[in-house]
Amino acid sequence: MGRPINKRKIGQGDGKILCSAYYFTGASEVNGGTTPAWIVSQRSTNKFNVTDGTTTEVLQLVNKTAGGLAAGEFIINAILDDSSVVQVTKLRNRTIQYEGGTANVANVKFNIGKGLQAGSTSDATAEVEGQ
Repeated sequence: MGRPINKRKIGQGDGKILCSAYYFTGASEVNGGTTPAWIVSQRSTNKFNVTDGTTTEVLQLVNKTAGGLAAGEFIINAILDDSSVVQVTKLRNRTIQYEGGTANVANVKFNIGKGLQAGSTSDATAEVEGQ
């Protein structure tokens, strides 16, 4: 599995990673800004226990846009230092892997912030939306 995500960055509370959108089995897709959901624990490189405080399910982190998720999937958006929004495809201890499409894959260090804001990151880093 490589370097797992630091446990201080997951869970509920300030400074923790927030799911941008998620789709629990038997429900419909939900925007994380409307009803927040967070990671409870890591199961594998791209599978995580995710909860919204009511429902908890193992969901897969995918490279899709909001509105295009299938049951059992979730996304985390990040904003790069050039203000472009990308989908996180892997979470690691200190870095994220993202895909800004199908070809440009990169690994960068990340910070957790409240609400994605253009230009809020420093060079060679990304900001992941936080609670």
